[in-house]
Amino acid sequence: MKLIVAGALVLSLCVLTGCAKYWYQDGRSFKQTREALAACQAEAVRYSDVGRTQGLGTYEGEFVRRCMEEQGYHLVGERDLPVRVKRESSPVFGVPGVAGTID
Repeated sequence: MKLIVAGALVLSLCVLTGCAKYWYQDGRSFKQTREALAACQAEAVRYSDVGRTQGLGTYEGEFVRRCMEEQGYHLVGERDLPVRVKRESSPVFGVPGVAGTID
């Protein structure tokens, strides 16, 4: 029971403080960011055994992180994003979304 309450508190705090992270690079459009992320994810799948497992795991997540960072993208918190950028949260909790200027 204590574990459930603690988990609910952490989740609530995260929602209230804007824990969401987004891949973002100053000067890049939302479309460019989304395409870069899709390319990194596709590349990660080429090097992994996703067909035998359930979705992207730790290796694939690390691969995508490094791939995005090599292209100049950074993980940015909700509050640190400029006001005038489009944001799209990931449908998977804990996985970063994408943000960029409007095309």
